[in-house]
Amino acid sequence: MFAVACGSTTERERLASVPEPDLRAFSDVLNESLTGDSMASAPEALKRASLADILRMAQTRSPLLAASYYRWKGAVDNIGTAFEMPEAMLEYREFMQAEKANVRLMDERRGIMISQMFPNPGKVVARRDMLAAEAGSMAEEFNAVRRELRRRVIAAYADVQALDSRATILGQLATLARGLEALMEPMLATGEASQADLLRMQVEREETESDLAALALRRPALLKALEAASGVSLDAAAVLDPLPEVKPAKVPTRAEQLVALDTHPMLQMSHAQARVADARLIESRWMWVPDFFVAAEWMQMNMPADMPFESAVAFHVGITIPWGFGANAARTNAAEAEKIAARLVIAQKRLDLHAELDGMLFELADAERMMRLLSTSTLPKARQALELIRADFSSGRAKLTDVISAWQAWLGGELSYIRARAEALKARAAVESLTGLPLEDQQ
Repeated sequence: MFAVACGSTTERERLASVPEPDLRAFSDVLNESLTGDSMASAPEALKRASLADILRMAQTRSPLLAASYYRWKGAVDNIGTAFEMPEAMLEYREFMQAEKANVRLMDERRGIMISQMFPNPGKVVARRDMLAAEAGSMAEEFNAVRRELRRRVIAAYADVQALDSRATILGQLATLARGLEALMEPMLATGEASQADLLRMQVEREETESDLAALALRRPALLKALEAASGVSLDAAAVLDPLPEVKPAKVPTRAEQLVALDTHPMLQMSHAQARVADARLIESRWMWVPDFFVAAEWMQMNMPADMPFESAVAFHVGITIPWGFGANAARTNAAEAEKIAARLVIAQKRLDLHAELDGMLFELADAERMMRLLSTSTLPKARQALELIRADFSSGRAKLTDVISAWQAWLGGELSYIRARAEALKARAAVESLTGLPLEDQQ
């Protein structure tokens, strides 16, 4: 009983170490969604933010994280219901008419009895152990949601950053197209360029500007995705601070990975569910043990005429008889099956985590490989080729098709680099979420 009480205290202290969600930060949004009042004042939207700011505020403003916190809090509070005694009974009894017996000229006229049943202490210990294990499971769920929240925020932030980078590249390309158009105007008069070349350049420029406008239309949607992931309200035109340059990550050793995966909250949550199953099995076995009840009764007695009027007090002590043999046996069998299932879930969860980690490590290595190839070889050559073709086109030594070909090669390389950078950020965040270890840059 003392060990279980200590477990309950530990869970309460564990809950107290986590800051409560800032309900005021999204109470207006909750009220709007519950009451349908679209006139409710929304929280103040941020016009500028960094990734660190959003990650910090998400710890207390994410509705998903807040929901897991209150499920945990409810499970901790539910531990106090383990010692739940049946309600006491108060009875009053009075004889409206009592015939005198030949054997005994004394009869009971009225009485009051209070009775209370006490559950077997073993049941209380098993139930409290089960509830404490459930609270531990909710705590691990909270930690898992917090890790997943960080990964989701980083992924959504990387998507916005990638869109902004693409918009920058397309803006430079549109400026280049306008410069080439201006350069082609005098070339038409000298015959160095044809009207068809000018029209094609105009088409390329308009398509680039159209893609740029599409990115501007998509950006608010990506900001909303970031807002949904973090719970932090962002302005539709919010400016996000750029992320630092992505460098090759120093991946933990295999031994460190295995140790980190064994402490993953989802795996720990499965272990907690197994402890719940163990405690439920123990509780089902205690159903074969009787409970106790105690009662006290006060009675008023009518004595014969020559005897004084008296009262009496009686005490009752007894035990229950567990007649539900079939139900108790079924409950025990179900608890044993649940225990086996919980052990199998642990094994499957460990396999899933290892497979997911290996997949994310491959994604990270592949994205870093692509970034290294593009930054050291493809992009420098594509930029140099575009500059040379522009110079040759200005002097009439290159055709417009050569310019457009070099243009598309440079654009494809830039977009591939942006995509690889975003994938590297997402994969890195996923590996950190799975292992719980921050990845350091390689020296």
